[in-house]
Amino acid sequence: MVKSISWRKAGLWFTALAALLGLPRAARADDLAQRVVIVYNAEDPDSKSLADYYARKRGVPTNQICEVSARVEDTMSRRAFNETVRDPIWKFLTHNGFLRQEPRTVMDPVLGRIPSLATGSSKISYLVLMYGMPLRIAKDPNLHENLPEGTKKEFRRDEASVESELATLPTTGLPTAGFLRNPFFGSTSAQFGPPLNQAMLLVGRLDGPDAQTVRRMIDDALTAEHYGLHGRAYFDAQGTHDPGYTIGDDWIRSAWHTFQQAGYECDYDERPETFPEDYPMTDAAIYAGWYTENVVGPFRRPDFHFQTGAVAYHLHSSSGAAVRTRTSFWVGPLLGKGAAATMGNVYEPYLAFTPHIDMFFQRLLAGAPFLEAAYYSETVLSWQTTFEGDPLYRPFAVSLDEQIQRLEADHKPEVEWAYLRRINLLIAQGGSSEAEDLCRSKAEELHSAVLYEKLGDMFHAAHREREAIEAYSKADEKPTDAYRDIRVATKMAAAHVAKKETAQALAIYERLADAYQSHHDVVEFYLRARDLARTLGNETKVKALQARIDQLQPAGPPEKK
Repeated sequence: MVKSISWRKAGLWFTALAALLGLPRAARADDLAQRVVIVYNAEDPDSKSLADYYARKRGVPTNQICEVSARVEDTMSRRAFNETVRDPIWKFLTHNGFLRQEPRTVMDPVLGRIPSLATGSSKISYLVLMYGMPLRIAKDPNLHENLPEGTKKEFRRDEASVESELATLPTTGLPTAGFLRNPFFGSTSAQFGPPLNQAMLLVGRLDGPDAQTVRRMIDDALTAEHYGLHGRAYFDAQGTHDPGYTIGDDWIRSAWHTFQQAGYECDYDERPETFPEDYPMTDAAIYAGWYTENVVGPFRRPDFHFQTGAVAYHLHSSSGAAVRTRTSFWVGPLLGKGAAATMGNVYEPYLAFTPHIDMFFQRLLAGAPFLEAAYYSETVLSWQTTFEGDPLYRPFAVSLDEQIQRLEADHKPEVEWAYLRRINLLIAQGGSSEAEDLCRSKAEELHSAVLYEKLGDMFHAAHREREAIEAYSKADEKPTDAYRDIRVATKMAAAHVAKKETAQALAIYERLADAYQSHHDVVEFYLRARDLARTLGNETKVKALQARIDQLQPAGPPEKK
């Protein structure tokens, strides 16, 4: 990821356009499906069936499904893009009356007179590119375009993601090199819609490692939209002090605070390294982190799977360079592990011109559809970002109270997560006693390991260690997941240490070391057990544990004295 650099002056054109058109008026939520056009690729055998499936699930009219015929490949030339993607979509929209234009010119402070600026009307706001559509447009080696004097070489580029390039479809006569400012970025309007959709569209894709994954993404979005998005939230910053990169950490930190305020159980890490593979990440509904080129950490575990409807994003220059993969970059692997929506970059975007992660999640939590939140957080168009997921997906459209009612009515086990959010909100409002009563009663009623763990956390924070140990014991009675077991058992050991019950804490770490010999942190379990044995003065056990440490880690840290 290259550091933030200054705006290309030519990008001022959309600033003038936004002023000309004014802010978009809100569109009704039940009107969204009528504002969608689905684009499928006739050259891919799965593309049309998925387009039809999505149209049925979302209620998109069948006359709003557009066919194009393009080579099934990730990367296409600028000419192929124009001839097999852009022009056919343009003709479909205009011939069917979805988009009407009247030629007009405006004066841009840098570019001067711009011809054929879009005016008129648009009946749609969203384009959905279905599985099988090309992903990115390659650099044109024959590009000889007149750019404003002083344009930096970094922006003398015309490569782009297909959807970001199509976002400017309603407006003709634009430069292909560099980026254009996004007039919807940070908008105060309630929803994207007229009149701004006369000049730009929200374009995303339903894509992923395979057709089955795409179908699952569609279904998961509808499920989470009805019942809510439930689970834990994980945020992985870098802890960087480099002025050119601190903004990335700022975004992630702000998103963490936003989800804390929304009542989620959150993990936040700001060590330079990404989450290690054996980090006890479980029940992940939200993930935001950076910065490695290819997927690493818990997402590489064979048994890792996101919660239904999860939204996950890893910031990297090439995180979306390919999507039909489960092992390379980030977009494909995250979707392959169960995420319903994500974003990425197909070529180097420069940090400032990637989605502002905090703004994206804030808009999403406010009830906006996924694609609207994405473009709200993206400063530029005709650039490098790819948006993967149901564009209409609104995981926070339903209030927490309504989620609980629906979950209880349908006897869904995810209700424990909804109650956990309510408990955290009560704590934030100063209602600790009420939160404890609710947590205890629902933990007992639902036999919920999730809520017993939370009850233990509350007792531990209040230095009520005996009650914390009891709650953690109930949370870990029948562990169904090794990483949840490790997390809860480690917390229980800490409570024992706080009560000076060293022998009990030692027994926990010995159990973990014996149970999880292949775990990357097994040495850490032995180290903690060794130190506790020393506290007890049991030198025989200290020597035995140290011998085991030496076997596993011959060049490990020196024994503490």
